[in-house]
Amino acid sequence: MRIIRLMALFLSLTFLWGCELALIGAGAGIGAGAYKIIEGNISKDYPIAYKKAWEATNSAFEKLTISITNSIDEGVKGQIEAVRKDGTQVFVNLKDRGQGVTSISVRVGGFGNRSDAERIHEEIANVAGIK
Repeated sequence: MRIIRLMALFLSLTFLWGCELALIGAGAGIGAGAYKIIEGNISKDYPIAYKKAWEATNSAFEKLTISITNSIDEGVKGQIEAVRKDGTQVFVNLKDRGQGVTSISVRVGGFGNRSDAERIHEEIANVAGIK
């Protein structure tokens, strides 16, 4: 019985340690050009209004020949689901953070492919005229 309690305590501490690190990473502010990674999503804040960010994201998908399968634009937040030519799914969430800043989160594939998501972010920035 004691061994089971010790194992439960050990596993609890392990999970709590991981959550604490995720919270520290999630709470840290990011500047222009910085990415943060949470659960396979690569997020970046852009110094552009939501509407321009939405248009830049859609244009970037066109340029990268990524087909949009579902799109929801609520004016201050939105979601885009798409598929690349190789069948890999792409998920994008946009959120107006106010004062001309929009947060864009990209996940490529089920678990997230960092380099592919960063490539999409680069194209969004190019289309938006940020780079």
